[in-house]
Amino acid sequence: MSSATSLVWLITGTSSGVGRDLTLAALQRGDKVIATARARSIGQLSQLRERGADVLELDVTSPINKLHEIAKQAVAIHGRVDVLVNNAGYVLVGAIEENTPQETYDQFNTNVFGALNVARAFLPYMRQRKSGSVVWIGSLGGWMSVPDAGLYISTKFALRGLSETLDDEITPLGLRSIIFELGFFRTEFLAASNRSPYISRIEDYKELTAAVEEQFVAYNGKQPGDPKKAAEIIVDLASKKTIERLEGWEDVSKSTDF
Repeated sequence: MSSATSLVWLITGTSSGVGRDLTLAALQRGDKVIATARARSIGQLSQLRERGADVLELDVTSPINKLHEIAKQAVAIHGRVDVLVNNAGYVLVGAIEENTPQETYDQFNTNVFGALNVARAFLPYMRQRKSGSVVWIGSLGGWMSVPDAGLYISTKFALRGLSETLDDEITPLGLRSIIFELGFFRTEFLAASNRSPYISRIEDYKELTAAVEEQFVAYNGKQPGDPKKAAEIIVDLASKKTIERLEGWEDVSKSTDF
């Protein structure tokens, strides 16, 4: 199998941002891509369909049985999924004490539990073929404290632990788990429309959280990183690692930071 091998990708959260850029980068490489989004965002994937992507509705917070059905449907499109990218996620803002138990659950349900269940749904097909990679989109925030986004960055800490442990578990089976931890890129991720609304509930935290919120607004769209270049690098590295495993090569690296 040569380095020009065409792979089949399934990417979550492709209606905008990194997910959309990853889809376009993989298509540009000549790969097949199954682009997914929730029902309310599926209409935003029409341009990706025009560029050659297959489009499938997928909500990562769906029950595991529903995700298994979607995985079966996705695998049937091209007969396999070589690279699964867990990209869907959002930022919950507010001081940790201020965030409600329901908000906390929802944040982890999308960013962690949902991603984990999507991986659980596709891993049986990869194990059967003894090939494939699970990719997780992490964050530089998973290495630091970020007041006003403590629960969000906690989910990114969790993803790194999941990815690296999963890699140890599935590498003997011919599979890979890889986490790409992105820094500051010019996406709409910090835009108010893509974050939970800021609600000051405890006066003691208001000065701190309000200052961070102002920084988010001011920094949005001015981040130094080019997301399209990041997507190209992620696609290149994930493709290389997946193909190396298919060819029986070894690569001990587990995470890539940007």
